[in-house]
Amino acid sequence: MLRVILVLFVALAAYAADADQFLQGLASLERPARLQAIADIAASRDPRAVAFLDDYRQGSTYALADGRIVIVLELVDGQGQPLSPLTRTPLGERVSEFALTALDVSGPERKAAVAAMSQVRLADPVVDIRLAAVTKAGDSGGAANRVALAAMLAEEKDPRVLRALQEGVALIDLTDGDEPTQRAALATLSAFASLRARDRLRVLAAGGGPLAEAAKPALARIDSRQSTVRSIQTVFAGVSAGSILVLMALGLSIIFGLMGVINMVHGEMLMIGAYATLLTQWAFGYLPASLQPWYLVVGIGTGFLAAAATGWLLELLVIRHLYGRPLETLLATWGISYLLIQTIRTIFGDNQAVTAPPWLVGGWEPMPELVLPWNRIFIIGVTIVAVSGVVVLFRWTRLGLLLRATVQSRVTASSLGVDTRRIDGLTFAIGSGLAGAAGCVFTLIGGLKPDMGQEFIIDSFLVVATGGVGNLAGVCASGFGLGLLNKFLEPVTQAVFAKVFVLVAVIIFLQFKPAGLFPPKGRLADV
Repeated sequence: MLRVILVLFVALAAYAADADQFLQGLASLERPARLQAIADIAASRDPRAVAFLDDYRQGSTYALADGRIVIVLELVDGQGQPLSPLTRTPLGERVSEFALTALDVSGPERKAAVAAMSQVRLADPVVDIRLAAVTKAGDSGGAANRVALAAMLAEEKDPRVLRALQEGVALIDLTDGDEPTQRAALATLSAFASLRARDRLRVLAAGGGPLAEAAKPALARIDSRQSTVRSIQTVFAGVSAGSILVLMALGLSIIFGLMGVINMVHGEMLMIGAYATLLTQWAFGYLPASLQPWYLVVGIGTGFLAAAATGWLLELLVIRHLYGRPLETLLATWGISYLLIQTIRTIFGDNQAVTAPPWLVGGWEPMPELVLPWNRIFIIGVTIVAVSGVVVLFRWTRLGLLLRATVQSRVTASSLGVDTRRIDGLTFAIGSGLAGAAGCVFTLIGGLKPDMGQEFIIDSFLVVATGGVGNLAGVCASGFGLGLLNKFLEPVTQAVFAKVFVLVAVIIFLQFKPAGLFPPKGRLADV
């Protein structure tokens, strides 16, 4: 019998067509032989065995009247759909529960199945699955896991998994080894500055044993590494949050710097860009699966164009008739902002969400235990491209020349044939479009709601005031600076108090530099 079992397990490891045939004999084996069979399944390293072992331990394994082993996940109205144990493919029609004989799985078999699943996952070809299994085995400890991890050291090629293997072996040695082995494990964990070992090292350092003094420098090294990681993560989060502020304030600065309009509807341009991205995602759901992940790239364009078109219409129909009357302009744009909010609420409801595409899931790991999310890297990249585009537009294009001429002297530009009304419309459209692009990228880190723009409008005005009206360098410096300041204050205070402290800091700053970081010079200083 044992010989037959071994032959059939070799076939399972080779993905043979008669792998199911081996499982037919599982029902007839005695319990000791079943335990051996489970161990042999683990040794086969067949990834398909994980799902079977999970079904087996949960009692979803049955034998048909003809002796075939099948998986039946649920019984409905006394019938169930038999599935292939390894492939989960349906095996013919649904059958009655009276034609199914449940395999009686004992407690030791369930434990053996769980251990076998872990062993199979240790050899999984998918790196992330293998890494998770290695980490779990090292944290769980035990002689069997130590042997399995040590055996993998010579074969593993992936650096992340190799590090996890070395940490896992050291963690087990730190707990179960003799003193020389524990000191060697301690040296390994100290060299890695392993976060996984911090809790155990704290217990060791507080215990007063022979390794207590040796554990303290290792613990200090780990805490130092974690402090560095947290600082980098805070800076990165601040830069990514500041990137959205920069996009918002960039458009606001262009509008306010050129036209002198206090545009309270600018936050709703962000909202329009976000909902345009949502509609783009819905539209891409009707396209082939290979194109669906790229909705966000198109969404940036649709968000920009939707907000730009809204801004152009707003300038044409309302703002153009209120130039020179700043209070009326402020009130009009404030009222329009609430009109847009209620319109979106009526159409879409209160809460929506955009799903991040697969290529932005996960993150970049520049150093162990430091992961920078791809979605925030993408936000920073979009901001860099947008700022570069605005610089090129203003400095090296004819439209940029006309914009700068209108800013410096509207009367002179008009007398030289510049259509300043058309320039005003284009300016409002460009500024609104940048806010729409900000709304698109914001969907990667936040949900959609009709009044989402209200959260950004005050911060955007603070960025413009602090950086200097109409100055791109000032907007970038102020936007990133306020984003960083917010993120560094949030761990110390609550988020609301962090915003209060930032507001107070801006007020104090403006007392000393009322024109901002980069005040206008020359002719612009008198505008």
